[in-house]
Amino acid sequence: MGDKGAATEGDPLTPSISIRPATLADARAVSDVLAASYSLFYRGWYRDDILDRALPAMTRANPALLASGTYYVAETGGRIVSCGGWSREKVGGAATPGLFHIRHFATHPDFVRRGAAGAVIERCLAEAEAAGAHEMEALSSLPAEAFYAGHGFRTQAAVHVPMAGAAFACMLMRRRF
Repeated sequence: MGDKGAATEGDPLTPSISIRPATLADARAVSDVLAASYSLFYRGWYRDDILDRALPAMTRANPALLASGTYYVAETGGRIVSCGGWSREKVGGAATPGLFHIRHFATHPDFVRRGAAGAVIERCLAEAEAAGAHEMEALSSLPAEAFYAGHGFRTQAAVHVPMAGAAFACMLMRRRF
């Protein structure tokens, strides 16, 4: 999930947001953000039986991503409120030169539309482009499609991703630089 708003200085409802690379020590906090976000925002978009199987796997922080140097957390007031990153490889490990991938984005429900996810994705896009990306790909959940579209991604196709024995509906989206 994400947000499109920007944090503003001095707004007591929107403290400043800082972005930093995640570390393995962030695993618990990232998992908490993933669980809070996906458990709330996916309801109504996906059947309960699909969520019952998929959420336990989807809401665990990926240690490889946390250690990659290209996975970020957004913090405000010392609390991790959003996370996401990019990689050269897509889920499963295959890489295509120039095509990079958005990975495991989420925002805690209490911080949606406050600029956190927008700041994370903009950092990801800038760094991926500087690293040689000509195009970014996202496997977007259904409720996150509008967030990615707001950052220049265009829907290519509806796809189903195997997730813990369930066929999880996603939108394959791409953005050119």
